[in-house]
Amino acid sequence: MKRLKDTLRSRRYPRRQAPQKNAGTLIARRLIVRALRKAGMSHVLKGGSATVGFLFPRSVATAWIHDAAIALLDDLTPRKHLYHLMFEAKKGKNSNDNAEKLGARLVESHLLFGFATDQSHFPDAFLSVADRVIALENVDLGAIEIAFRVIMSAETAEAAAKLPDGLLSAVIKPGRRLQDVIDILGRQTSSATTGTGVPTINTLSGYGEAAEWGQALATDLVEYGAGRIAWADIDRGALISGPSGTGKTFFVQSLAATCKIPIYAHSLARWQAKGHLGNLLAAMRTAFDQATENAPSILFLDEFDAFGSRDRFSGDNEQYCVEVVNGLLECLDGVEKRPGVVVIGATNLPERIDPALLRPGRLGRHLRIALPDLEARKGILRHHLGEAIPRADLSEVAARLEGATGAAIEQIVRDARRRSRSKARKMVVSDLTASLPARAQLSEEAFARTCAHEAGHALAGYVLRVEAGATPAKVKVFRELSETRAGSGYTTFHRIPGLDRSRRTYDAAITTLLAGLAAEKVLLGEHGDSGGGARGSDLHQATILAAGVVVSFGLGGALVYQGCDTPEQLLERIRADRHLRRQVDAMLGQCFDRAEAILLERKNALQAIAEKLKVAFEMNSAELADHIELD
Repeated sequence: MKRLKDTLRSRRYPRRQAPQKNAGTLIARRLIVRALRKAGMSHVLKGGSATVGFLFPRSVATAWIHDAAIALLDDLTPRKHLYHLMFEAKKGKNSNDNAEKLGARLVESHLLFGFATDQSHFPDAFLSVADRVIALENVDLGAIEIAFRVIMSAETAEAAAKLPDGLLSAVIKPGRRLQDVIDILGRQTSSATTGTGVPTINTLSGYGEAAEWGQALATDLVEYGAGRIAWADIDRGALISGPSGTGKTFFVQSLAATCKIPIYAHSLARWQAKGHLGNLLAAMRTAFDQATENAPSILFLDEFDAFGSRDRFSGDNEQYCVEVVNGLLECLDGVEKRPGVVVIGATNLPERIDPALLRPGRLGRHLRIALPDLEARKGILRHHLGEAIPRADLSEVAARLEGATGAAIEQIVRDARRRSRSKARKMVVSDLTASLPARAQLSEEAFARTCAHEAGHALAGYVLRVEAGATPAKVKVFRELSETRAGSGYTTFHRIPGLDRSRRTYDAAITTLLAGLAAEKVLLGEHGDSGGGARGSDLHQATILAAGVVVSFGLGGALVYQGCDTPEQLLERIRADRHLRRQVDAMLGQCFDRAEAILLERKNALQAIAEKLKVAFEMNSAELADHIELD
């Protein structure tokens, strides 16, 4: 090893000179913070004591890591004895002097970060006392967007994310002006693209109704261009919604490639960056005019929920927000006078959008992109693999990716390619399996609780199917937990359209939601925490339904209408109003008792379904009906 002063660059308080806050430093800092949180070491970010080693990819410049470590440690706490050490490859034997200096650092440090590009670079003394050695992820679009949120546009960040490994640090280097970086990355993109290099919709998997709509739009645009149909006969706008990472933006790019027309990508944030309200509205009109001048074209508005809904605005910014939405409505209505422009909005939160924006003639079509099923996951894998391992059976890999988004699957293929490159050979299936997210095995007790929980939902849902207007369609449980999947089981239902909804309907729905916890109590003596603790959990959904019954629907014993609030607003009402909280709690208690009574009466069927799930891991509607009806 070189002398300690050459290989270990340490930093202690007080800071002599703050590192320059450039894009590379911000990216590296984001990677370090993300790694600590994923490793369950968030206490370090609050100034807790620890010794942590970080393995950083060679594509991340050492200078970024060095400056990010200084800045992060300086921000965490005013304590002394905070260090970061950069370990390099060993050259010769370690001297006693080096070992003593490292030992002193390890002893006296309150918080110490060690960085290396290879596990073998860490000295044995460091590894013997380190709390954890964590691998930093490669630079991805998320890290770049967060780092560039203030200083670069979304297109520039996307261009940076597409650079090959190593070239990003060659572009963002110390001493290079920020504007020069933006100019270099700007050569990689433009505000209008024709989808070059992007696959067409018919080659994609997992897009369902959105893909069908896109194919139909492409056909209509051909007919419109030939003069065989009028612009009024074409869907002029659509909203695409779905969880993060399901490929909404990629779908729009593929749509443009299929239709062979340019995309003009914009967002409220970009228009706001132009300045005050007048500048924002001018930028908005310019965007629509630009798309019109180059029609037929797609005007893509990302993060569409950012515009908000006028009935929820309040406070000092209310008038500003109302005028922004009104300006957008004016531009959308003008699309009829601008033939050839298809406006598409994308969002993760469709419920936050002003209903007026979603009326027919504006963004009247709502396309939902769900998480990909098994066949779609296999298709996504094959798409990203290209010519690699063409005859491989991808079924097992796709099965282990249940709950993964298209973006997560793409990352796994990228990691597999990197793994094969590092071994200087062609990719094999084992590269994919080795790149899959880590899995944790449920204990016998935890798995039994999961099976009991889902059996409760299924049985109560079947008994109450007429009242609730929903029939259990599928129950699935998992013995292993994965980063790509939330929870250890789920039950899906077929909803009956046009149901006559009364108080009985809501009671039945809440009872079904609480039946999972009730089943745990019936079969195991008590229920665990699996029904709550997160947005979208059984308790969260049941509480929202119960509050709506009392506040909005006139079904809680009073006819006073207190407002049609969002789930967040309803929860805030419950926290602030003791009387409402008691009403909701009483309703939940009654539904839980009802669920428990239903399951106790059919305990044999409940036990049979739970035992079947332990072996088969899933049951369909016919199998559920057989177990329940034969009881």
